[in-house]
Amino acid sequence: TVGNLLGRSPRLQHIDMGDSSVVDDKVCFHIGTNCPRLRTLSLRGSPQITDIGLEDIAMCRVLQRLDLSFCHLITDEGMVSISRNMPELQLLCIAHCTDVTEEGVQAIAKGCRNLVYLDMAHCRRITDRGLRSVLRHCPQLAYLDVRGVNNLTTAELRRAERQVQEVHGLPWKDVIATDLISTVDTPRFRIREQFD
Repeated sequence: TVGNLLGRSPRLQHIDMGDSSVVDDKVCFHIGTNCPRLRTLSLRGSPQITDIGLEDIAMCRVLQRLDLSFCHLITDEGMVSISRNMPELQLLCIAHCTDVTEEGVQAIAKGCRNLVYLDMAHCRRITDRGLRSVLRHCPQLAYLDVRGVNNLTTAELRRAERQVQEVHGLPWKDVIATDLISTVDTPRFRIREQFD
């Protein structure tokens, strides 16, 4: 089993179990218990992981990169577990974790101040308070993805644009719109190109 394999691998530093339907809280328990040196963990697209599993993952205190994208059962409680135990976290992906709110993001911002990369695309319950906390407490942040986070004001997005080197999800810099302007051949778009 996965538990037996992880039990024999205490020096493991990188695990990618992304897009696996068999990864659940029990597997998270084995990872947290048996992999104290873990630096990178991808559980992307694991639909059975809950906040209970994240409590166990939080035992990996030297973890630097964590991908939880599309783990739909994760909530703010899981974010709090991460924030209390992973001060070295630099990369966090929580895209499409739709039950994570500004409370969870604020906890991450205050507990994981070394974040360089944060992907919270389509976390629709995050508001300005959550983003403001990230910008205030994570001074090293260089990448931020807020695509599909529609509760953010223009003022807060402009602040993010000033502070963070690369921001995705800014309505005035939307890649899709730029691509459309250059590829669609209609009089309206040709006129716009002449003035750009």
